[in-house]
Amino acid sequence: MAAPPPVYTVRVEVNPTQTIALRLPKNMPPNDDVPYKLQQYYNKDVWVARQRAVLTKGSRYLKPRFEIIFAVFMLLASLAVPIVVYYVLLHALPQKLDRVEEVNGRVFFQDERYWQARAASVGTFLGLVLVGWLPFFLWKAHGKRQVNQMLAKFGAEDAAMKGPGAQMPQWSMKMPGIGSKALHVMITYPRPTMVTPFQMGATLPPYLVNQPIDPNAGSYYTPYMGPGHAQGQPHHAPVNNVPGVPLYNDREEKIPEYSGPAADTYLPHEKERFEDIKV
Repeated sequence: MAAPPPVYTVRVEVNPTQTIALRLPKNMPPNDDVPYKLQQYYNKDVWVARQRAVLTKGSRYLKPRFEIIFAVFMLLASLAVPIVVYYVLLHALPQKLDRVEEVNGRVFFQDERYWQARAASVGTFLGLVLVGWLPFFLWKAHGKRQVNQMLAKFGAEDAAMKGPGAQMPQWSMKMPGIGSKALHVMITYPRPTMVTPFQMGATLPPYLVNQPIDPNAGSYYTPYMGPGHAQGQPHHAPVNNVPGVPLYNDREEKIPEYSGPAADTYLPHEKERFEDIKV
């Protein structure tokens, strides 16, 4: 007996959240236009106050002119200082020759000053990275942590006001870049429920409720006017007492119900009825 075929389960995972990227320039006032998808969570005053708080704390870690000068200086120093140290030590160290004998009997002398100068050059480069670049990035990371801690407190307050189990947007700031003039904030919020035209009370697409633009196609268009619509009201306006599809046409004639295709619609050609043709 053959083994049953394997059963594969296909699971489609949809990201339950969406993200909005917010750019806050340093020397500009916050934007008071709340994004449409966040209007159910924040009003205008809360939205502006939240941005102003991020700018007040995060702009302390934005020094674009100083950062560019510092980056150029450290880049030149990282290239020039190790080279200068190498040649200075190469001429300053005393000459010390080591006798090296190969397997074939060949003997030569090797100067250790070159290896000592190279080691000092590499150590100088690592020292510049530790002394210069590491504190700079630690300063940037500290600013990011300070702002994110403040945003976490705001998120906890929002969740407490909405009640247990409520899903609220989560704010987080990216680490400011070198020479950046703006703060970049990521707002992650729950993905809203997608409404389809097949749900109750959903708005129909405009190509179904609006009259065609082509005047030649106007004679083929029959607008749908539910019993809950008033005269002059748009066809796509929502109503509460629409029982279903219209049962009568424009001449007040009842539309016959659809009974399906005829019995011989899908018969093959060889089984269709023959006709007598007179020759």
